[in-house]
Amino acid sequence: MNCLCLVWLLSLLYTTANSLECYQCQTLAGKGCDDPFDPNLEASADFLGECDEDSYCVKYKTVVKLRDSGAINSWERHSVVVTRACEPRQGKTQQCTGWQNNGGITIKCWCGSDGCNSGRTIVPSLILAMLSMLTSMVALACSQLS
Repeated sequence: MNCLCLVWLLSLLYTTANSLECYQCQTLAGKGCDDPFDPNLEASADFLGECDEDSYCVKYKTVVKLRDSGAINSWERHSVVVTRACEPRQGKTQQCTGWQNNGGITIKCWCGSDGCNSGRTIVPSLILAMLSMLTSMVALACSQLS
């Protein structure tokens, strides 16, 4: 009986892990969404939200070169805008793409695991694989006890 309860609890964890949560913020709307992004900051937790079914997390990063056009001593600076959001899959794959636009570039990346649009390198799917292995081991141990 205890083994059945444990397997049931682990399956609940797995189900919860399958609902996609993405960071949803923009640098123009306030602090905390910049690159590099720190998901450990208290404010970052406020940006994490659940996405609609059949969505990907997405991150846009646009870098535009700004120039002073009328002064003798011209200057140049870069403006960076980062947007993190949910977006319908609509045939897209988990990848990054980039393009040039008026005086700058935009890089857009789609991904399909919790918090993946933070830009961190930890792969949440590895955690799911380990959880699945653990569930299998518990089920095997329970079947041997019966």
